[in-house]
Amino acid sequence: MSSLEPPELLELNSDQQQALLALVQQLKNGQAEQTALIQKLNKTVLTSRTLINELITAQTDMKEELAKLRNSSVSGECQTCNNKRDAAVAISSVTDKSRTTDDLIETLIEGRTRKSQWPVKTNAVGSFSNDPDLTKIRFHHSNRYQHIPIRIAKTEKNKDGTKPCKLCSEGKIRRKTTWMCAVCEIPLCTKPLPGEESSTLTHFALWHSEKDLGPTHKRCFEELKGGRESRKKAKIENDESSELANV
Repeated sequence: MSSLEPPELLELNSDQQQALLALVQQLKNGQAEQTALIQKLNKTVLTSRTLINELITAQTDMKEELAKLRNSSVSGECQTCNNKRDAAVAISSVTDKSRTTDDLIETLIEGRTRKSQWPVKTNAVGSFSNDPDLTKIRFHHSNRYQHIPIRIAKTEKNKDGTKPCKLCSEGKIRRKTTWMCAVCEIPLCTKPLPGEESSTLTHFALWHSEKDLGPTHKRCFEELKGGRESRKKAKIENDESSELANV
C-alpha cells in the first residue's frame, strides 16, 4: 500500500495573499461584531429581568399598601385620613411659629449635610428642642418644605422600611413605624397607641406642635411602656385562667 503524498501547497501571488488576508480580517471583524451583539443582547435581557422584578415588587407593595389601608381603620378613620390630619396639625403649628425663609432652611440643611450631621440620628428629641437651627427647621413650613408623612425607604439593610419612632421609643422599648417627616427626616408614629382614642394627636403631630419635646417624649414613652406591660400582664392572667379552667 502506497503512502499518501501530502497535497501540494498553492503558491499565491501578492494580490491573492492580500485578498486572503482581507477575507480573514473580515471574518475576524464579523466575529467581533457578533460577540458585541451577543453581549448587548445579554445586557438587554438582564435589564428586562430587573425591570420585571421591579414591577413585581411594586405590584406587591401596592397590594400590601391597599391591604393596610383596608385594615388600618381606627374608629372609622383610615391611615391616610390620620396622615392628612397630622399634616394639617403640623402645618398650622409651624405656620404660626415660623419666621424663616426657604433659603435659610436650605443653608442650614446643606451645612449639616456637609458635616455629616444630617439627618439627625442621635438624641433627636434633645437636638430638635434645644438647637436653634434644628428648631427653625422643625417649625418652618412652605410649599417647598412641607412637614408631611412620607414612607421610609426600603434598603438592603432595612428591607421592611421601618424605624423606631423617635418620640416614644427608648432603649429596648420601641415602636416601629413606616412613616417619617418629609422635612425633618425623623421617623414618627402616625397612629394612636393601642387603647387611645382616634382623636388623640399622634406622635407625628406632637413632634411639630410641642416646643419642648423632652416632657412629651417622656410621656409618650411611659404610655408605650405602660401599655405593653398592661397587655403582658393581661395575657399572663388569661393564660393562668385558661390553665385553671382545664384542671
